[in-house]
Amino acid sequence: AFSGNSNSESAVRHELQQGIVARFLRLVPLDWSEEGRIGLRIEVYGCSYWADVINFDGQGVISYRFKMKKMKIIKDVIALRFKTSESEGVILHGEGQQGDYITLELRKAKLLLQINLGSNQYGSILGHTSVTTGSLLDDNHWHSVVIERYRRNVNFTLDRHTQHFRTNGEFDHLDLDYELSFGGMPYSGKPVGGGRKNFKGCMESINYNGDNITDLARRKKLDTSSFRNLSFSCVETHTFPVFFNATSFLQLPGRASHNALSVGFQFRTWNPDGLLLFSNLDDGTLEISLEDGKVVVHINVSRATRNNQADLSLGSGLNDGQWHAIRLVAKENFAMLTIDGDEASAVRSTSPLTITTGGTYHLGDTISSIKENHFPRPVNKDLSSSHRHIQIVLFCCPS
Repeated sequence: AFSGNSNSESAVRHELQQGIVARFLRLVPLDWSEEGRIGLRIEVYGCSYWADVINFDGQGVISYRFKMKKMKIIKDVIALRFKTSESEGVILHGEGQQGDYITLELRKAKLLLQINLGSNQYGSILGHTSVTTGSLLDDNHWHSVVIERYRRNVNFTLDRHTQHFRTNGEFDHLDLDYELSFGGMPYSGKPVGGGRKNFKGCMESINYNGDNITDLARRKKLDTSSFRNLSFSCVETHTFPVFFNATSFLQLPGRASHNALSVGFQFRTWNPDGLLLFSNLDDGTLEISLEDGKVVVHINVSRATRNNQADLSLGSGLNDGQWHAIRLVAKENFAMLTIDGDEASAVRSTSPLTITTGGTYHLGDTISSIKENHFPRPVNKDLSSSHRHIQIVLFCCPS
């Protein structure tokens, strides 16, 4: 809140300690004056903002070639902004033949900076330094990063939260060869580790030691040949996560009287227990829940002559705050549960079963009253989670 003037003549000036980037400003008067009147006159001063945006498709890498083949750098300033819905991806990487390297990447939706100013061949000097910051950075919102290094002293800033540290070892210079790559590992050279994904998302205002990387790429001064379609606008995702707390749920319509179904969605949560999906079948119930960090499926069908049930359980530690994909396929005498697309670890049930789908599907944890009428089981009311990529497919098999 900003205090205003106390009379009709004077002006009050407020200077923001931190700059903001915004498209709209909303100003809300909070208090009346002592005379019982309220009025507002305000002037806002700022600068126009030009966003240098590059869209990374998960394939392309920008190569910033050094003017000299070998660079012996004592001071670095790297700044950029990014947004993504992916939890893994290399943002920048550079390395040298002497074993020096710098890598900034997303790992499990956290930002990981790895830097090595040099180690010796005898192992008495180990320069590898690793620092992690942030969490849930795959939220498709903009995040700003600044890396400032002078000799072994480093300031690592994410969204204005700064970590100060000194690199391990005894060396002061970062010796890099040929290039620094943005958006992934270089296609030549010796990567620090294998199996890393390229960055998929948007980067903005990439600056390396005073050079505007995005502007250089726009003017075709850098190698961008690995891009299939280089775009200087941010491609917006059509995936929107839905957050569930202990009092919310989502009801989706379905088509009744089908005898096979396929259910798929992604979720993430820190809670070990809770209901993820529930549906009343024509003559039973379908439940997908998280129990002690595992995904558990219960299909219960009650007919006049017999009661059939299929139970599946898969995974462990799935309440780690990361996105996990669930796929359930069920039809006559068959059910299969897959987690994170790992077909080799999928579990199957061939219990006698005949499914006839119902008309609605509930996601969330507030439908215990529905459950208790049909399939009594204790429900943890504290589940807070997000869902995305929800897909329900029903099949009507020919008679």
